[in-house]
Amino acid sequence: MMKWSFQELRIKAQDPLKVDKTLDLKTDLMNKNPEVLDLSPVKVQGYLIYDDHTVLAQLEIALTITLPSSRSLEPVDVAMQFPIRERYIESGWQSELVQDEDNLVIELEDNTVDLGRAIVDNIITHIPLKRLTPDELEATELPSGDDWNLMTEASFQNDEKESDQIDPRFAKLKDLLSDDTSES
Repeated sequence: MMKWSFQELRIKAQDPLKVDKTLDLKTDLMNKNPEVLDLSPVKVQGYLIYDDHTVLAQLEIALTITLPSSRSLEPVDVAMQFPIRERYIESGWQSELVQDEDNLVIELEDNTVDLGRAIVDNIITHIPLKRLTPDELEATELPSGDDWNLMTEASFQNDEKESDQIDPRFAKLKDLLSDDTSES
């Protein structure tokens, strides 16, 4: 897999260690997130750089994941591509590099960098909430049924504005009630 101890990386990654692998993380991902129906092999490219008791991982991840549609639960293939920028620091060490960066900093307990686990965790955080089949994307009307209908947020807000308007027949009653409360 993609696991290195800090001792290995101290030797191998003094100069940037190029990473160009294809990983099978399907079982690991499906164990962590049962919503995942399928996962293509994950393409990982980037570099690991050891410096001052830290390892900087700069990776690009590309994959296709199959998930249930957020509307119909039909399988949907979602192509994903995203960067991972993380700095791992040896347990018990401090480094000025950590405070000067925008990268996610992770202190390791066992001084072993496990990129497979980091990639699985990043895939989970990048899973989109809205996933639609091609037919659902093309549909102009949202599904509805007996006593229910699916609404967009904009149509919901429009309905709320319309329901907030006072019936003109009751507007005078509102004025009467406000006069009664001011007299007390």
